[in-house]
Amino acid sequence: MRRVYIGTDAYKSENIFFIKGETYHYLKNVLRLKIGNVFIGFDGSGKEYEIEIMEIKKGVIIGKIKVEIQVYFPETEFNLNLFQCIPKSEKFEFIIRETTQLGIKRIVPVLSKRVIVKIQKERIENKINRWEKIAKESAKVSGRTFIPEISKPAKFEDCIKEPKDYGIIFWEGERKNTIKDFFRNLNGDSIKNKKINVFIGPEGGFDKEEIEIAKNYNYFVASLGKRILKVETASVISIGILIYELENLYK
Repeated sequence: MRRVYIGTDAYKSENIFFIKGETYHYLKNVLRLKIGNVFIGFDGSGKEYEIEIMEIKKGVIIGKIKVEIQVYFPETEFNLNLFQCIPKSEKFEFIIRETTQLGIKRIVPVLSKRVIVKIQKERIENKINRWEKIAKESAKVSGRTFIPEISKPAKFEDCIKEPKDYGIIFWEGERKNTIKDFFRNLNGDSIKNKKINVFIGPEGGFDKEEIEIAKNYNYFVASLGKRILKVETASVISIGILIYELENLYK
């Protein structure tokens, strides 16, 4: 059965969905669903719906909710947020796609000193819309019920000040501390519902001044090993390891 993100294109009234916009187009013209067809819809709220198409009108599909399920199991019990210094566009899209599948809750495009990408102000909304579409598709593929928030690009100095429970910043210049050391510092504290901020640098990495600023805001500086990694590799590897370890921390 097809699984489709309905999100803001759908209006729910009791046990009926009115579906418009891009989702209407996708259901009608891409999937070519007909009256009587059933699909799984999810809206990013943690719920899934088994929806039967009752009517197809110009610009709107009317579907009846056959089953409504509150689903949480694909999601983590903690809020892992990726503060990703912006690499070249195709790399950033890859990072969004892969870390969404892994379970990230929020992605913030960061403008650090060595970011070479320039995004014109008038194009920011278009960029965010595209990034959100990539996140929605990846969430659908991985069976997630929540869509990661994609924030507007922000300066490193502002991002590092954001409230958190724990913070980790990966830096190729670190020679001692590892992810294992980060977990030792948790001292057995529960990570349920905790906000964990993770910073990954751009192609040129962070400079020493940015690392010192991060330390001043109680960020743990960690290495990903002896080898220099591409930014997209570092992002996926670090988030994958962190989520795996955090989900299995107290089992």
